[in-house]
Amino acid sequence: MKWRYSLRWKRSGPCPGEPELASEVVEAGKPVPESVMSLWVAGAGYAVCVDFLCDRQIRRWTDERKAATRRRNLEKRINLKAPLFADELIERELMARPDYFRGKSPR
Repeated sequence: MKWRYSLRWKRSGPCPGEPELASEVVEAGKPVPESVMSLWVAGAGYAVCVDFLCDRQIRRWTDERKAATRRRNLEKRINLKAPLFADELIERELMARPDYFRGKSPR
């Protein structure tokens, strides 16, 4: 496993320059490299950040699993808010966004 240290803009509002000034990948557990710390100034708006890089592959949900979860969440949400009209409201929502409730992503 590796860690990635970087110096990034973290203050709210527009960034006056580059959003990331420096970054370096090191072995897990190593301290912040001097190349990153030498650019850091307290109160300037940039923060030292660490990202944990992982070699494992990201597991994605299948369309069927996403569809089942989306339908279940829709039914739960509507039954809490309007149980008397739940069947009608669920049917309307399924008709309004059929691709979403089939597990398709908007991209």
